[in-house]
Amino acid sequence: MKPIQNLTFVILMLLGAYSWAQTGIRVTYYDGNIQNFNVTTSGKLYFSADNLYVKADGVTTSTTIPVNIIRKITFDGALATTNFGENDQALTLAPNPSADVIRIGSENRESLKTQIYSLTGQLILQGVYQVGQDIDVSKLAAGLYLVQVNGVTIKFSKK
Repeated sequence: MKPIQNLTFVILMLLGAYSWAQTGIRVTYYDGNIQNFNVTTSGKLYFSADNLYVKADGVTTSTTIPVNIIRKITFDGALATTNFGENDQALTLAPNPSADVIRIGSENRESLKTQIYSLTGQLILQGVYQVGQDIDVSKLAAGLYLVQVNGVTIKFSKK
């Protein structure tokens, strides 16, 4: 009976290590469908040419998802959960899409530490703004951007 207990213990340890070495990624689409991915430490998640690429590990082929059909991306890791696109702070970004200015709304009246990133991860613009203050985006090239506000990321489309 002792060898079976040892084998069970080893299997449980391996499963625990396997689950710890993964990050769960949930992609919620605008049509309401949800797709889940488990990305190991040898996998990666990246943006390129208006697409999200999810490579679960070092061997599998990447899954390509057009960014314009994604409503929200949620990461479930061992330490934290981060939501993109929706948040507990009730942040809004309007107008979206925009050609000239955007404004960030929040139920909180705190300052809004804001960074705007290209889909390749390049920091394009940053500053600290007040709720409802105009943020000039007129000089940005048309396309999709990620706007991070106090740690929450919202997708933004520039006309």
